[in-house]
Amino acid sequence: MSTTNIVLDQAPELLPEEWVERAKKVSTTLLSDVMDRPIEMEHSIKPCHIDSVLVGAAVTIDVKSGDNLAVHHAIYHSQPGHVLVVNANGYDKRAVIGELMAAAAEALHLNGFVIDGFVRDFSTLAKSTLPVFSRGAVPGGPEKNGPGHVNAPTRCGGLAIQPGDFIMGDADGVIVLPREEVEGALQRAEEKAQYEAERLKKIAKGQIKPAWLKSI
Repeated sequence: MSTTNIVLDQAPELLPEEWVERAKKVSTTLLSDVMDRPIEMEHSIKPCHIDSVLVGAAVTIDVKSGDNLAVHHAIYHSQPGHVLVVNANGYDKRAVIGELMAAAAEALHLNGFVIDGFVRDFSTLAKSTLPVFSRGAVPGGPEKNGPGHVNAPTRCGGLAIQPGDFIMGDADGVIVLPREEVEGALQRAEEKAQYEAERLKKIAKGQIKPAWLKSI
C-alpha cells in the first residue's frame, strides 16, 4: 500500500507474550553474552529515560534525512507489541520525533521507539513511560515531505533489521535477534542469570574470587 510517497508494507507478527515477559527478567547484557556474534546496536543509541526497558517486534521505517512523514504513518499502521525502529541515517540536524508523536504512540499502546537519529523535547521524553532510544537530542524539527518506507528490510545502529525481529533495549543499549534465534537465546540467558545470581550470593558470603580464575 502507498500513501503519497510513503510505502506501507504489511505490519509484522507480534512476539509471543511469553518471550516479552522472559526477556524483561534478563537483560541485554545477558543476551549479548550468550550469542556468538554481535547483536548490539552502536553504543550511542541509548534510552531517554535510564530505567526504560523495551521489548517488542520491529516495525522498520526508512526516512529521508531530516524527514519524519513515514514515522507518522507507521504509528497508525502499528499495534501494541510493536517497536518502531527508524533508520534516520544518524542525521543530527533535525529530530525524528518529539513530545507529540511520543504521546500519540503511548496512547496507542505501542512499545516504543529506536531511532538511528535524534529526538527533541528530551526533558519530556526523559520522564515518559514510553521507551525511546536515540542518539541524542536536537532542537530542530523535521520536515514532513517523505519519501519513506515502512516494514522493509533496513539498517539501524549498524545492524541489519528485518520487520518482526526481536528488539530489546535497556540502560546498556539495544540488541536485535532474528525470531528463529530468540527461544534458544532466552534459554541460555536464563541459565546465565542463575549462574550470576549464585555468584553474587558467594561474593556476599566472602567467596570473592571466581572458581574458574586460575591462581597466578
